Amino acid sequence: MRTIGFLLAAVLAASPLAVATATVATPAAPTASPVIANPRHCDLTGGWQRRDGVRNCMLPFPNDYFTVPDNASVTGLRIDFRTAQMPVNVAGKHISPTDWNGNDGFSVGSQLLADVPGMTQNRDIDRSNMPRVDTIGRYRRHNAGVVVIDTTTGRRWPVWAEVDQYTAEATPPALAKGGVQQDLMIHPAINFAPSTRYVVALRHLRLDNGKLAKPSAAFTSYRDGTAPASDPRTAHFRSLFATLRRAGVARHNLYLAWDFTTASVRSTTGRLLSMRDRAFAGLGDTNLSDGKVSGAAPKFRVTNVERNPSPQIAKKVQGRFTVPCYIAPTCAPTGKFLLSHGLYGAPVQTPTPQHATFICLIPNVAYGKHRQLRPSLYGHGLFGSADEVEAGNVEAMAQEHGMLECATNWYGMSTSDVPNALADIADLSNFATLSDRVQQGELDFLFLARLMIHPDGLCSNKAFRRTDGSCVINRRTAYYDGNSQGGIFGGTVCAVIPDAQRCALGVPGEDYSVLLPRSSDFVATSPLLKDPTHPFKGFSYSSVLDTSYPSQPQRMLVLDLIQMLWDRSDPQGYAARMTTHPLPDTPRHHVLLQMAWGDHQVSNIEAETEARTVGARLVSPALLAWRAGSWRQPFWDLPGIGHPPYDGSALAVFDIGPVRRVKGVVYGTGPDPRSDAPNRSGVDPHEAPRNSGCAREEKSAFLRPHGLVTEPCGGPPYFAFNWNGKAGR
Repeated sequence: MRTIGFLLAAVLAASPLAVATATVATPAAPTASPVIANPRHCDLTGGWQRRDGVRNCMLPFPNDYFTVPDNASVTGLRIDFRTAQMPVNVAGKHISPTDWNGNDGFSVGSQLLADVPGMTQNRDIDRSNMPRVDTIGRYRRHNAGVVVIDTTTGRRWPVWAEVDQYTAEATPPALAKGGVQQDLMIHPAINFAPSTRYVVALRHLRLDNGKLAKPSAAFTSYRDGTAPASDPRTAHFRSLFATLRRAGVARHNLYLAWDFTTASVRSTTGRLLSMRDRAFAGLGDTNLSDGKVSGAAPKFRVTNVERNPSPQIAKKVQGRFTVPCYIAPTCAPTGKFLLSHGLYGAPVQTPTPQHATFICLIPNVAYGKHRQLRPSLYGHGLFGSADEVEAGNVEAMAQEHGMLECATNWYGMSTSDVPNALADIADLSNFATLSDRVQQGELDFLFLARLMIHPDGLCSNKAFRRTDGSCVINRRTAYYDGNSQGGIFGGTVCAVIPDAQRCALGVPGEDYSVLLPRSSDFVATSPLLKDPTHPFKGFSYSSVLDTSYPSQPQRMLVLDLIQMLWDRSDPQGYAARMTTHPLPDTPRHHVLLQMAWGDHQVSNIEAETEARTVGARLVSPALLAWRAGSWRQPFWDLPGIGHPPYDGSALAVFDIGPVRRVKGVVYGTGPDPRSDAPNRSGVDPHEAPRNSGCAREEKSAFLRPHGLVTEPCGGPPYFAFNWNGKAGR
């Protein structure tokens, strides 16, 4: 953590807050002529001109207004952001739109953003008859204040709404004197379908003062039919209103309406799949969906063997393995993909391969009665490293359940990647380097899995053999088990891996644009920066982003924009194809998601969205009824598994109990807050599932060739951190 602290200090020193507050770039005010000046090609229906140009130019977002037709794309569209539209950093530099303009649509998990001046409180959501995160079912109401129509089916899409509170909390007083723009944010409860056009309608919105919000002059002209027929957008809005009319939504009381198109599966997953297919073809395996190991094993060498590193582990084996590199020029920390020509260009393989490291733990049980170990990849946490496989809970999983646990650094988001991540935050024009490098890291995991089960892989080295020459590994199939960041990006690995059909995702989630403001990792300061003697006490990862991009009206837009690139490595871009509808040349997968109720680091909200999207069922009862607190509809639209054992994907919840104090020590936690802020109640239950013996039993029953979701420890609900379901009510 010390290295991270000094890097934060360097970034902040280069762009101090004093400079940030003095150099915020805002667009020029529109002229007073009858035709509103629009040099940045803003969508004027979003109200940009209402406050003399200081509002966000690109709202509402996402928005097909910022696309152009492209007959070569799957969706028929291509993103067409202009440099002058893009957010500006503290140095006055616009984000370069180049990497975004290679997309054929918007993120399937986009948070829909709109500017509603005077709506700053989440109680306005209820007064506007919009569904909130704990009342998602209200989206079906006839007079719902927000309606999102899937134009392919004509049906409403399940969504929920909130008013941004993070921006109000994070904006320094010096920047808040003129008021803070708090966007209305609308989230899908299930990821939007790819290659699909949606129409969004907002109506009868209530402001803090109880009055109805008034639409912009530009939108009013289209809604009321006063815009001239010669206006190039008139016909388009007539089409939008016709779609809404067929869905039972009248136009007369609309505050705003717009449409957007989601990116295609090819646009989002094509780069990683191309890398995977070519890399395995280089080994001689061109059929990745048949469940058979063909061709050669990746090259590897063992560099160190440590005997009895802990009471449960007989050997810790370290080594290096070779993976084709697609990060130009030489897999350097600041590199990115060099793409072949075309909208769907594939990453070009570099001449220099990557030499990734691995750590494998062979538990003592491997040498009792010649027991063969089930090989499992282990995915580490946020900006961590492979040595997290040596954590007590992972060693316990290996020894208790006969697992070979192998880990590699998550290239792109490991400890060594912190300098590049901070540089990307300071200038988001470079953000593709992070997502590109994470995809390279995901390929590393696929090659490590192949090493574990190939006859010429790890079993060919004496470190993995007994004295009689037999191998300690059961090479029938591999598995995946990860926590936190490993539970998040592990979803992407699970969606594309050919050698593992079952994955356990600990404290998982998707969609960093929603997770970040809700994560104590992002908003709260690190232990180093809480030190009162530290010169940068009080700063955090969010401080770096907010200092680099200090114009608060663009804060939520920035997160939405980077998610469009993050989808290429984030499970959000893969979740719909993770299980029953696999990607091309990919086997079907089953996933077990283990969630910590009230997690401070990875919000439950996005774990549930991922569960709904992958088609998981709920291990129920998930909670004692009274533990849901004020949440009206917890686990909305997640059906129970029925009568276990269950052959499918599932979400299991682990609860450490309510906030309580025993002999001066605080225990327990509350549910997620119903706003975009971290859970700060009680203690963080983030590590509860992995440290639960019941959770390990559940994983062991699941991570088998014909694994099932079972009911260990007498069945649910499951408790953790020594809570028995009774104390503290």
